Amino acid sequence: MTSDHGSTVSLPSGSIRLEGHLDVMPVPGGVRPIRIPVRQWPHFPPVAGILRAVASNASGVRLRVQTEATRVTLTVRCTRLQIGEALRPTGEFVARVDGATVASVPAPVDQTLLISFPGEEASVVSHSDSSVIEFAPLPAGPKTVTVFLPQSMTVDLLDIAGDAPVVAASGTTRPVWLHHGSSISHCAEADAPTDVWPVVTADLADLDVINLGFGGQCMLDPFVADAIAATPADVISIKVGVNIVGARSMDQRTFAPALHGFIDRIRAGHPDTPIVLCSSILWPGSDDTPGPSDVDFLADGGIRCFTAGDPADIPKGALTLAESRRHVAHVVEVRRKAGESISYVDGLDLYGPADVARHPLPDSLHPDTALYREMGRRFAARVFSEHGSVPRSTLSRGGA
Repeated sequence: MTSDHGSTVSLPSGSIRLEGHLDVMPVPGGVRPIRIPVRQWPHFPPVAGILRAVASNASGVRLRVQTEATRVTLTVRCTRLQIGEALRPTGEFVARVDGATVASVPAPVDQTLLISFPGEEASVVSHSDSSVIEFAPLPAGPKTVTVFLPQSMTVDLLDIAGDAPVVAASGTTRPVWLHHGSSISHCAEADAPTDVWPVVTADLADLDVINLGFGGQCMLDPFVADAIAATPADVISIKVGVNIVGARSMDQRTFAPALHGFIDRIRAGHPDTPIVLCSSILWPGSDDTPGPSDVDFLADGGIRCFTAGDPADIPKGALTLAESRRHVAHVVEVRRKAGESISYVDGLDLYGPADVARHPLPDSLHPDTALYREMGRRFAARVFSEHGSVPRSTLSRGGA
């Protein structure tokens, strides 16, 4: 499968090269990049408000333009997500030229999407029709500007303009890396979209990333596997376990077979593409307790996420996060012995017991910005270095 990546979108005053998405949804006045193709949405469960929302968040999504402008404006409609009483972060837009950040702009809140938990009711509160994001001053002369969208918001792209023509940049020749994971790959808590750990890894390894990190929604869904199978990519990674344990959606009997089935569906479109399976990072205090997960609201305004199941259920088949790592490693070993191009990364190598003192998790589950960056560096070293499981030197666009 060739790995052409991205699409050109015409807006009223210019055009953009959009990357990191799987589909573009028409919206009033513009377009919305989304990370699960619309054709897959009918396969969502009946109560799917949260899934639709996080699939529409822009983690890893960016636009690239060619221009001589020193001032570029982007007209957007940004939607913030509120699930129950919990408001998601807003984040920022980050503009880069030649890999260096030249402007960061806080994301506006034009709308708030209110979703009840677990997602059966949703309503939109409008605060403004749109906002204009200005990136200035930009370096003089011809250049390619890359703008990363805020990872925890839904962003409608309405227009782009500058003090010189702004047109879609050409595609890159970098290999495409497609990653799928949970909220710990979505990285809503990171300060900037360029602090999302798969983006950090892609920067270090010189890859074009498609980040299918979906907060709370990494469930080995067949429609996600089908979307991955249909998407050109040169290397694929899947980081799985925490959502399945937290939702208690599978047990010791069903998890490994479901993971095999997920990979089999991907292999229908990627028979030879290297796949990296990664287990979950440490969940301090909850690693050996089954789900479901729960939340404590603390007196200081913080929260604590934890698994609230009964350890007595483990001998009856309940799945813990620690056990899920053994199952992921088992799946890799079975398939590797059969000759498949597949490798394993232990999530504890990205964040494990030795890291707790230096990097305490603010809510006992999700990393902060510093740890997301460190995870990105560690993943790059373990997978894409010359001694990694898929050395960057072995990858090329479309396998050429």
